[in-house]
Amino acid sequence: MSKIHEMMAVAVLPIIKGVGKLEMKNVILCSKECHRPEVYENMLRQLYSIFCFLKEVTVKTKSHFDDGIVDMVLEAVKESATQEGIVLS
Repeated sequence: MSKIHEMMAVAVLPIIKGVGKLEMKNVILCSKECHRPEVYENMLRQLYSIFCFLKEVTVKTKSHFDDGIVDMVLEAVKESATQEGIVLS
């Protein structure tokens, strides 16, 4: 990604992150409604585990955009788990 594209992406990241987090929480909620509680809990734990790993990887990349996307998913997963009283780690 060129420097100018990176700067533009980082500039709009808060907007993307806000909208994306709401959409991700909707997807998570739909999953809760469509699956047994233990499947839902496992999904949240797996997403948390995978995106924690990705966070370690994205920190090492030059782009800051990928950090924001990973953070967005982690925030949505953490908030959903907290609402349901699910411990992730």
